Amino acid sequence: MFRNILTVLSGSVVAQLIAIAALPILTRLYDAQAFGRYQIYISILNVAVMFVAFRYEVALIGARPGRVFDNLLRLTFRLCIITSLMAIFVAEAVDFFVPAAVSSLRSIILFLPIAMAIAGIYQMLTFLPIRDRNYGLSARSKILQSVGFSFGGLGAAFLPFFSVGLIFADVFGRACGAVSILVESGNLWRRLILPISLKQMRFTAFRFQKFGLLTFPGTLLSSLSAAVPPFAFLAMFNLEVAGQYALLERFILMPVGVIAIAVSQVFTGELSTIYRGERDGLNRVFRRSLLQLLAVGFLPMVFGMVLSPSLVPLVFGADWSMAGKLCAIAFPIAYVRFVATALTMTLIIVDRQSLQFTWEVSRFALTLCVFGWLAWEGVADPTTVMIWYGLVTGITYALQLILADRATKAIALKARESEGSIL
Repeated sequence: MFRNILTVLSGSVVAQLIAIAALPILTRLYDAQAFGRYQIYISILNVAVMFVAFRYEVALIGARPGRVFDNLLRLTFRLCIITSLMAIFVAEAVDFFVPAAVSSLRSIILFLPIAMAIAGIYQMLTFLPIRDRNYGLSARSKILQSVGFSFGGLGAAFLPFFSVGLIFADVFGRACGAVSILVESGNLWRRLILPISLKQMRFTAFRFQKFGLLTFPGTLLSSLSAAVPPFAFLAMFNLEVAGQYALLERFILMPVGVIAIAVSQVFTGELSTIYRGERDGLNRVFRRSLLQLLAVGFLPMVFGMVLSPSLVPLVFGADWSMAGKLCAIAFPIAYVRFVATALTMTLIIVDRQSLQFTWEVSRFALTLCVFGWLAWEGVADPTTVMIWYGLVTGITYALQLILADRATKAIALKARESEGSIL
């Protein structure tokens, strides 16, 4: 498993290094408001993309090869197209009926349907290399996505729509990542567009309904929880402060999240293999992975906390001094999220979707309550808001890891008892 993690990590690290290398140029081409607009877009998209295929794409990992898998693949692809087309009418309706409410975000709202389609299809395609354990392809797609974003952002800065240049760059990057998987997967695109009857779609949706009924609401709540901070900074302060927060998202939280997801992809593949076979090693693998992740992330967290206040303004420009202070607080948040995100599929793998969903509900409620309380109190310092966000993150993710540890321990114990009774 360690070798596979290194393969995926190499792609994720290279991808993030490319993105970070381009960031000092982008911060000089785009102002804080452009970054704030981009962060609001990312937050909305991360929630909207959950509706694109209703998380049926996750079922692609474990679907049996043959007709079952092909039907699921075609169903998921068609959901991406259908829901994105529906989003066009929703966006137009919002723009028509409440124009004043979305005037500052109009360009984002109208851009979202296209972004949803491309992001949803790319998200679906990323599960296919994981299924096939083709971690090299997974790594290459991430690199091409990052290259596409970087060059798209640099090019769009000189076009008339430069105010949404970062949004265009994000869509272009995801399209590059999706094309790379399609090109290297042979006739995959033909399998996507082959016809499927309405009856087959209904049957496939019912067969994998657990992903729509439990996994979808849980991941939707997870995305909503992640969307709360940028909207809170926008509501409590202004678009410029939201842009300062956006830099730390792009510089720290997003790269760490991408690397954690890469680790999670390998961990998901390996743990699901154990769960399908001899389950007595589940808890051992979980705990070993947890300790390794805690060790790997500790020193980068410490150095990041110490260096951020002086390093961020030096690298990205003097206008980003507030972002430097926020980054120092963000590194412990990134550390906790790195460990927990890498192991976040554990409860779903071991068929504890209801427990995962309960945790997601609790996390979202607590996050919303804390930010609501901060707004009610009229906290005027962004760093104070960031500290409270760190506390919420630490508490909720620690609880998730405890639940995952207990679940894998119970299953492993039951497997050993079953094996002992047979002997």
